[in-house]
Parts: sequence; structure tokens; C-alpha cells
Amino acid sequence: MQTEKKMRNIWFFVGWILLLIGLVELSAGVYNLYFPSDADIKLINLHANIWWGVIIIIAGIVYLIKNWNKHIDV
Repeated sequence: MQTEKKMRNIWFFVGWILLLIGLVELSAGVYNLYFPSDADIKLINLHANIWWGVIIIIAGIVYLIKNWNKHIDV
């Protein structure tokens, strides 16, 4: 009896990549929050990298949940 080979959907891996990029962005934002740079940056008080990190993490989690059990038959 031959077993079927199944591969993960590409969007599952996209979810992992988004999650990792979001974690890097969020950690950079938290670092800049505690150790601000001396550069004169406008709108630094909005902490955009923290917001974008959270948004990218949420998108990665959504992709992971939606594609967790989806496989492609080979």
C-alpha cells in the first residue's frame, strides 16, 4: 500500500515569516522605547515600529490559524 505524501500550504510558512518579522519589529520598538536615539526624528512619540510589529504579528497568527491543517497532495 502506498502512502500519500502531503506538503504544507505555502501560506502556512508565510504566517511563520510574518510572525518572526513582527517579533523583530516589536522588539526593536521596545528597545527604542527604553533607549531612544539622539537623532531628531519627527513623530517619534507615535512609536510606529511597536504598532507595526503588533499588526504584523496579528497577521502572522491569522495566516497560521487559517492554514494550520491545510495540506497539498503530491
